[in-house]
Amino acid sequence: MAYTLHMHVTLKRHSSQFWVSQLSVPFDEIIDELNASGPGNFWSLTRTAEEISLVSEIETNTSFVQTEGPWVLFQVEGVLDFGLVGILNSLTKPMADAGISVFVISTFNTDYILVKSDIADTAEEVWMAASYPVKKI
Repeated sequence: MAYTLHMHVTLKRHSSQFWVSQLSVPFDEIIDELNASGPGNFWSLTRTAEEISLVSEIETNTSFVQTEGPWVLFQVEGVLDFGLVGILNSLTKPMADAGISVFVISTFNTDYILVKSDIADTAEEVWMAASYPVKKI
């Protein structure tokens, strides 16, 4: 079954590089470093029963068990309604078809897709070819 998104979606490409890191406990020092980075900087901290993961502009820290990156962050522009269906599918399918691995984060307002830095330009071209405009910010 073909899936078509019936909504105009624009992506915003962030200029900073990001890393996905697994943290050890305690991780208090990294919280202080993240808070000092400024209110406009993107970071995402996730804790499960098995691990603590951080996506941020911070490449190294003594709390990091391992780090993967650098990544480029693409943000779905605007606030998305929770009732919308198929947004991530429509954005990740062209990446899968092109053999591009992604790392996705969803927040209350919108979705973020990270792509390895060395193939970010290719990912941008794939999205543009799939009629998803990309703005550089």
